[in-house]
Amino acid sequence: MVYDLRDRVVLITGSSAGLGAVLAHVFAAEGCHIILNHSSAAENSVSRAHATESALKSAYPDRKVGIIQADCAKESDNVKLISEAISLSQSWGYEGRIDGVIANAGWTRFAAMNDLDAVAWSDFEQCFAVNVQSPFVLLREVRATFNKNVDGGFFIMTSSVAGERPFGSSLAYCVSKAANLHLMRCLAAHQGPRIRVNAVKPGVLATEWGLKFGREKLDAIINSTALKTETTLENCALIYVMLAKNDNITGEAVKIDGGVF
Repeated sequence: MVYDLRDRVVLITGSSAGLGAVLAHVFAAEGCHIILNHSSAAENSVSRAHATESALKSAYPDRKVGIIQADCAKESDNVKLISEAISLSQSWGYEGRIDGVIANAGWTRFAAMNDLDAVAWSDFEQCFAVNVQSPFVLLREVRATFNKNVDGGFFIMTSSVAGERPFGSSLAYCVSKAANLHLMRCLAAHQGPRIRVNAVKPGVLATEWGLKFGREKLDAIINSTALKTETTLENCALIYVMLAKNDNITGEAVKIDGGVF
């Protein structure tokens, strides 16, 4: 069956800009009401979140859109995020229903993969807090709501090809994304039948993060793919929509990288 996305309430972490903002637009276009999240109270973070909110309200005037600030590196903020999302849904007239969560927030600090001295203990702590522990806490807190829903709920994690290949922005990031993928499988295996858990594994994206590799390295990566094409945010977002709609898929990680073998 196809899970109808119309009139669903969807929370997307890390959605003030980049892939998260594109996901917000794509899911709003499918008929969803969107809860945005940004991590910091800093002026730049707040202004980007409000810019995304304004763009969504302008493009989709019949959709509900809200913003919740929460730092996904902190357990208490993840708990607060779900609690406030439920309250926001209640205020919209949806009885506190959350139909989907996209755990898109991520963290890295660039460091050469072969330089063990360049990776700090705190890099592992922050990578695991945001890339592994946050999705765990988010699903733990939202599961009761998902299980109450007539059609259950979907949980999609933004992972990375770095979780299965020994290259990426840093050693800590690669290892945390490998843990992220196994967390997804464990959650999918034990939280059904009303909760679907999947992941998307993008290759290098030309986001604020991806551009830190440098245009020359990005072009080299693109030229190494079978399709010789850049993975766009829009193409990437289509995978999330497919996973949200298909109610017979759980425990899967879909790769989108132009074909790297």
